[in-house]
Amino acid sequence: MAQFLGREQLESTLHSSMDLSHSDIKGLEGELKVGDLLAKHLPDDTYVIAHPSIGKYDPDFLIISPRYGFRLLEVKNWNINNISNVYSNGAMRIASNDQTRNPLNQVKKHIDEFNGYLKSLKISSLRDSYKLVGFGVIHIGFKKSDMQQKISNWNSMNRESFFKHHLFADQLGNNLDYLLEKATKYPYYDRRVMLSPTTLKQIVESVTISDEITYDNSQEVSDKLNKFDEKIAKLEKHIETIKNGNSEEIKVTIPLPPVTTEPVIKNPVKTEGSRQGRGKQKKSKLKSFIPAAVLAVLGIGAVWFFLPSVKSDTTKPTEVAQTTKKTKEAPDKQDIQNEQPVNSNIKEQDNTTEPTVSNPTYTNVSDLITNASLGDYVELKATVQQFTYDQGSGTKFIILSDGQTQVDAVIFKGTDVPFINQGETYTFKGEYNEYKGKKELIVNSVD
Repeated sequence: MAQFLGREQLESTLHSSMDLSHSDIKGLEGELKVGDLLAKHLPDDTYVIAHPSIGKYDPDFLIISPRYGFRLLEVKNWNINNISNVYSNGAMRIASNDQTRNPLNQVKKHIDEFNGYLKSLKISSLRDSYKLVGFGVIHIGFKKSDMQQKISNWNSMNRESFFKHHLFADQLGNNLDYLLEKATKYPYYDRRVMLSPTTLKQIVESVTISDEITYDNSQEVSDKLNKFDEKIAKLEKHIETIKNGNSEEIKVTIPLPPVTTEPVIKNPVKTEGSRQGRGKQKKSKLKSFIPAAVLAVLGIGAVWFFLPSVKSDTTKPTEVAQTTKKTKEAPDKQDIQNEQPVNSNIKEQDNTTEPTVSNPTYTNVSDLITNASLGDYVELKATVQQFTYDQGSGTKFIILSDGQTQVDAVIFKGTDVPFINQGETYTFKGEYNEYKGKKELIVNSVD
């Protein structure tokens, strides 16, 4: 039987607060049930930690095993009849509120923070820790067979990828440890990097239990805060552009919608040795939401006031018409989904510019291989069939597929890309080239 840390906090929150909504109660009951099953069926040397403080947001559970490392888990206590559609990227359409939720993406957000947390511990014996971090979603409200009926029309590759990271009520039994071991991007890691008893003890002793617990509404708050962060980043870029004397104008709007959430449930019980500031950033960031927006707007006004030359260039139509500098507008990425997309790769022209050129876009690998020329900068929508990582060089090697044709892709160290999951479909942008007689895509961005 595994050691279950944080159970008392969950149980205390469930029974001590009178402000819990029905969904909060259902979420807590689901977590307690899952935690008890994890503790019951995982080996004695394994730790089950509820709501560990590892960053801005806490995963529902962290599993620490000496055999395969770490697993970050999200728990959902949904009814299968309330799920109207399921998508291969893990998203699900909820019938009761007609919204799409993606618990798999929710748990993936914890991975980078947890890797940073492990590095901050500075444990010399903990090398290549990112290879030991897996993730998954546990659906305690229904069985695997219920989900199989929902996705019976999927191809085998998508089904296999989906069930690798989704577990169900009837799977929380004697085979649970094996299923959690498989829930990783690195199934063939070097067995020599497993956690020694000393290393495991150091990590467990450093982890603290969060003293704040939020539920389903936390995803909505997270999404709104992330959108706000993007607005602030655009404002900062705009200010930097003005300081550098560039007359490019970037239009940025900052909507400040009211953020309504269910009450945050505080638990006064906190594990000893907790690190100051961890587990409290969710609330503090929300409190600074509106003041930060006000400061950002005041900052723009200040820059406009103290740079009259720039101000005049952007406010007098006659002068703008005479200048040879071009301006353009950057569309807000968070605009309504039905808005027509803007191709950012099309260059605006004046009387002296070259003809407009756009980057070729391919929706399958076959068209890319048939029509693209070496040296072309292209966009390709394809599914990740295989993903490998070279530890020595830091390079990621990928095989992309459209279901029939394959092409190699490479992402060199230092290229900023999101978390890439085998079996999922992305849009890859980069240079179509050749290496040792074999065509490949040198990727520099992924959407």
